[in-house]
Amino acid sequence: MCGVPDLLTIIHEFSTSPKGEYLVFLSAKSAVDSGVHNATNSLHRIDWPTNGKLYQSAKIYDIVRSLLSSLQCSILKISVTDAPNDPIKGAAKPFEAIFVSSKTLSKDLFDPLIVILHGGPQDVSLSHFSKSWAFLSSVGYSLLIVNYRGSLGFGEEALQSLPGKVGSDHVINLGLASPSKITVMGISHGGFLTTHLIGQAPEKFVAAAAINPVCNFALMVGTTDIPDWCYVEACGTIARNRFKKTLSAENLSLFYSKSPISHVSKVKAPTLFLLGAQDRRVPIFDGLQYARALKEKGSEVKIIMFQNDVHALKRPQSEWESILNIGVWFNKYCK
Repeated sequence: MCGVPDLLTIIHEFSTSPKGEYLVFLSAKSAVDSGVHNATNSLHRIDWPTNGKLYQSAKIYDIVRSLLSSLQCSILKISVTDAPNDPIKGAAKPFEAIFVSSKTLSKDLFDPLIVILHGGPQDVSLSHFSKSWAFLSSVGYSLLIVNYRGSLGFGEEALQSLPGKVGSDHVINLGLASPSKITVMGISHGGFLTTHLIGQAPEKFVAAAAINPVCNFALMVGTTDIPDWCYVEACGTIARNRFKKTLSAENLSLFYSKSPISHVSKVKAPTLFLLGAQDRRVPIFDGLQYARALKEKGSEVKIIMFQNDVHALKRPQSEWESILNIGVWFNKYCK
């Protein structure tokens, strides 16, 4: 618990309610600099009991326990349908997804589904508690948290194979989701897959959210702090020997053809972009270019810029504002 001096550093102006049940205050610049709040002069409220007794942490624990007890979780194994055409043996291995849903899931009435794609792609989503996923579950969504082909934990050959399909068809065929209420979201490489999916499968997703997404290798390679990654993603591991600081026209053409922006004309899903202005890994120009292209063709687009945040959007206020806005965005098109 912070002391009074620490608390005062985040308060610019404040007032209490007439009966003293809560405190309303505006955040100070130092709070923004430290990451506690996202915007100077943003309005906040703190509730407290009037009997002088502090709230007990057990009450928070009971709320979390109640939330988790209403959910069920399973691991789905999803076969790769295009494996016979892939020369890498590991590509034939099934990949997995964590499926989270309400225990009251009806066979006739499905909660809307959010397909969640991790970044990396050399990363993996684990079956641990996540406050962001818990929030989305609590407001009525089933979650398909996909460890797509190329994720960690499935062997080196599977890791080196190209990411496969994300499996939304699979959960429809299992009777776990309605094809008219599927959304998709992802960060970084997960945003790359998100924007690819809404372009290559425009009929499948009713809305999307992309967090610092990779949308155009040809643009990113000249602005990122990891240009070699663009080569490997577009060309495979042999690109390690082809990496040059001066790009050829051939490479630029290849990068563009492998990027989501090459399919932007087919996108139908309303798309929310959450961008960190200080991101050096995937600079904001990638997301802005893609969003502008969508807007020019008449698609519904919203951009939220976090001026003081970087690639992961993990400053406390940024992370919470992101997941709140994602929930509001998806509710607009699914509920």
